[in-house]
Amino acid sequence: MRIGIDYRPALVNREGIGRYTRELVRALIQWNLGKDLGLFGYTLGARKYSAAQLGLEHSAAELVRLRWPSKWMPKLLDVLGKGVDDLVGGAQIFHHTQPSSLAVRKAVQTAAIFDCIYVGGDRAGYLDERTAEHMTASYKELVARCRTILVPTQFVGAEVVLTLGAHPASVVVVPLGCDHVVRSGVPARQSSGVEPYVLTVSRVDGRKNHVRMLQAFELLVREGLPQRWIVAGPPGHGYQDFERALERSPARARVEWRRTVPDDDLPQLYANADAFLFMSLSEGFGLPPLEAMACGAPVVSSALTSLPEVLGDAAWLVEPTDVQQIFESLRTVLKDRELALDLGRRGLARARRFTWQECAKKSLASWRQACEPAQTAPQLRRSL
Repeated sequence: MRIGIDYRPALVNREGIGRYTRELVRALIQWNLGKDLGLFGYTLGARKYSAAQLGLEHSAAELVRLRWPSKWMPKLLDVLGKGVDDLVGGAQIFHHTQPSSLAVRKAVQTAAIFDCIYVGGDRAGYLDERTAEHMTASYKELVARCRTILVPTQFVGAEVVLTLGAHPASVVVVPLGCDHVVRSGVPARQSSGVEPYVLTVSRVDGRKNHVRMLQAFELLVREGLPQRWIVAGPPGHGYQDFERALERSPARARVEWRRTVPDDDLPQLYANADAFLFMSLSEGFGLPPLEAMACGAPVVSSALTSLPEVLGDAAWLVEPTDVQQIFESLRTVLKDRELALDLGRRGLARARRFTWQECAKKSLASWRQACEPAQTAPQLRRSL
């Protein structure tokens, strides 16, 4: 079975969607499926990873790559009379990894959808309105033409059905992996020479809730705890709120915002943290706290959306809109060494369940099933 994959995020995206695409393909190659892979990589942006970093070196996987603006792709395919499945070698199945208008001529189509944060309601401030509307329309169109939708959690699966119109029978839960962060082994915590710190890894935007985390950290500083707070992640939509709050904060000298952190530096950064703090208001999966667990860090996390499903009882789960609760929970973990060690042990065990090999295995099974002769899908009856 020839498998076409939209590989563009793997080449240029350093966050979750790029990580998913890189690691899924790497795992498929490790299964000796490289000869079956056609990777579509037409992007104008320069690739940010070498073939060795991507796991493509010495692989039979074919990367179809041209420096070409993505927005021109529909017109190019129309002029050529081709589908993207033709460009990757006549794929039997084509897997979309992002919302796009890539035309597919013959292949069975599947897609990965990681969250629905762009769909209105109480999430109106998570993205700018124009982007949110465009993404919602793109994903609804993609859902309508895909036979199978892969989602990372049951939470997202329900949202895809309720907000994007997917039929429940088309939705398959395929959890992501986190073992990329310990590819070279679980890093040892450094016992000396490291100033104590709390760590948060995520894009800085309104959804990630950095302002409330800052307020909770200010209470820690006021109480005399010695930790710094390291925030690792680029600015996103609405980052200015956090930037302004940080400028005014009495604890600003104890906060370090690292807007760029190389992938290779993250494992040790996780391992040395006294606690990992993650108070996101909405997540489709929540890869950073799981990465922190894989490196042995005790995790204090939001209790909303997908995070309880992913983190289970291996994290201290907190109501993320309650600054006092965030502060008290974080303080307890920082001051109770036995509790922190127990959370670290439970986190390590929990993280071992999430591997990219398992993600690849379930993805491949879903693609094979999607290629089986289509059955007439039952129609949903809607009532008020």
